[in-house]
Amino acid sequence: MTITGINITEFEIQEKEILVEFLSSGCWQFHSTPQIPKEKLLKQFESGYFTGSGQRTFLIKKSVDNLLIGVIRLFDLGESTDDDETPLFDIKIKEEFRGDGTGKKAVSWLTDFVFTNYPNKLRFEATTRIDNIAMRRVLEHCGFVKEAHYRQAWPDKEGNRYDCAGYGILRRDWENKTITPVKWND
Repeated sequence: MTITGINITEFEIQEKEILVEFLSSGCWQFHSTPQIPKEKLLKQFESGYFTGSGQRTFLIKKSVDNLLIGVIRLFDLGESTDDDETPLFDIKIKEEFRGDGTGKKAVSWLTDFVFTNYPNKLRFEATTRIDNIAMRRVLEHCGFVKEAHYRQAWPDKEGNRYDCAGYGILRRDWENKTITPVKWND
């Protein structure tokens, strides 16, 4: 799928080495494992983390030169089209391409992809660290609503614990281009 400035394609197993190199060479500051060892990634491939049942992985590339600049992992899709799993996603964008609109384009595309291809999905979710302001703004821009605040729920490798926020978008809001607010004081 081509979106202004980027192409998003589903990962194919023959691209495994490219994906391993991309993920192991980047620094993913707001993730539980900011630097991912190649050995861990190879084990994740073996376990179906990227392409197993209920998971799909997509590559984000620049349209101009096909340079890999990001990865999206979609998970908790469920086993069949009649389950009630709520999918989530993880997105990693190369540092030098953050802040240029790639995240907004990719999350918007992914939301359309989920609701178009999975008619049984009534909601779509994301969780991010509370200090990841850029990701929180991307989610809000794409119609996601903050639905939860988890205190000290996100550990890092040094043992620090961060608050994190859960965001969701409802199918009906996506279809109607509306936002249903959360009833916080009910």
